[in-house]
Amino acid sequence: MDLSFDQVAIFVTAAREKSFSATARRLGKAQSAISTAIGDLEVDLGVALFDRSGRYPVLTPAGEALLGEAEAILSRCESMKERASALTGVSERQVAMAVEDAFPYSELAPVLARLHRAYPGVRLDLMRPVRTELQDMVTRGEVALGLGCARANYPAGLGFCRLGQVTLVDVARHDHPLARMPSVRFAQFADHLQLLLPGQTAHLLTSEYLKSPKKWYVQSEAALVALLKSGIGWAIVPKRLVAAELASGELRELKLEAYPFTEWTVGLDLIWNVNAQPGVVATWLKSELMRTRACA
Repeated sequence: MDLSFDQVAIFVTAAREKSFSATARRLGKAQSAISTAIGDLEVDLGVALFDRSGRYPVLTPAGEALLGEAEAILSRCESMKERASALTGVSERQVAMAVEDAFPYSELAPVLARLHRAYPGVRLDLMRPVRTELQDMVTRGEVALGLGCARANYPAGLGFCRLGQVTLVDVARHDHPLARMPSVRFAQFADHLQLLLPGQTAHLLTSEYLKSPKKWYVQSEAALVALLKSGIGWAIVPKRLVAAELASGELRELKLEAYPFTEWTVGLDLIWNVNAQPGVVATWLKSELMRTRACA
């Protein structure tokens, strides 16, 4: 048995894409080359990895069992490439990282302080996703690393590490009509303006009560809190962001009729492009961030 790295990579990508044609587009290969590579791998392994009887290929039980092994091989190869890059000693002059508002900078600051001490001549660009999704910025190579709210599914080519979690709450000023209600029904949210941090909450709006028809998109945490404190609208925000205002009573957590509480937790992830070749500084920064445990 003589497996190739290319065969393993094609197998994993096909399993994620659930289509040989989509796999071909993703990898920039002909569809016939994808089918041949998977067929050869099945011969080498002595098992069928995909059931091709339907419109789209589906993993067989053997394919399901071996997928984890294949993903582990790719992960180890990625780690080896990163280690080799670090050993070259070539330090890049500039590193870009995108950070969503939900990620607590109090947890990030100590890492960045160590970065400055270790590489004082390196320029760091901290970017905030506004009109572009965090994962798109990483995929396109606009940034080396991304920090933000966890997604349910990442596209092929992105690696991730869960760093912690953030607690979100629904709030409004104490004299807002919603805040004066002992409990709020889902339908009542539709009568009031909702303020949104798009990079943070656009991918989280899965419950019916979060889909208010009246919305303002605010690109700044500070601006959003200022609007809330002025009595304009209600919002879903990280609890840490309005802790002082909640404690003083200036803002109030909304109570939902359908739930005994309104706060919930969302994962915070570090993401990167597994196909990129990181430099010494980006590799160092990724390693340091993976030791961070951020909760807010």
